[in-house]
Amino acid sequence: MANPIVSRAELAIGGAPMTVKGVIQKTSLLLGLSAITGVGFFFYALMAGLSQGFITMAAFGSMFAAFGLAIFITFKPQKAKTFAVPYALLEGIFLGGISLFFMRMYPSVPVTAMCATFVTAAVMLGLYRSGLVKVTEKFRSIVTSALIAIMLVYVAQWVLSLAFGSSLPFLFEGGAIAIGFSLFVIIIASFTLLLDFDNIDRGVAMGVSEDYEWLFSIGILATLVWMYIEFMRLLSYLQD
Repeated sequence: MANPIVSRAELAIGGAPMTVKGVIQKTSLLLGLSAITGVGFFFYALMAGLSQGFITMAAFGSMFAAFGLAIFITFKPQKAKTFAVPYALLEGIFLGGISLFFMRMYPSVPVTAMCATFVTAAVMLGLYRSGLVKVTEKFRSIVTSALIAIMLVYVAQWVLSLAFGSSLPFLFEGGAIAIGFSLFVIIIASFTLLLDFDNIDRGVAMGVSEDYEWLFSIGILATLVWMYIEFMRLLSYLQD
């Protein structure tokens, strides 16, 4: 999800200033680590015949660990450089496990979702760079509010699922309402990428330290992972 922009005093810690090229390089590294870890866990679980229960436990355990690490980094952005690689590895395990889960039910969904994610990201980058879409303060406020609302829905779903083994009515059980909600989430995830791009430009303009390239890279990785999961969810609903 989008990185918060903190004050220049918090970010300007000396050294060389961050660049867009540096963020691209670090984002590529983190994406590569996540992909390699995800593919590795995917095929290891498949070849070793791991039980679905173990795969689910490993995937969601990694997800919650990555989420906790992301929260920590949000409040301690100077630690992003230290925890960027562990965060990417945790996301990779989660991606491998959840992709295997969907593939066993809908074999084409993971690959299709991956293609949809990167096409969407490319389109959003093109719209942002062309100036056709501008990230105003009003736009940022609306997207941030939607992110908070979606997060609260996710938390409620996790609590119901873990405590009672049930889901929120209609939103995660397939059908027209679930499809509509999933589309809404994908749209907000796409807009979140625009916030990520704008945050990077702001950081470069402010001349913050290159160490914080890791912070923005983590933000982009988190958004892409989120979008990929939602695309898989949507595609599974459509196949049903």
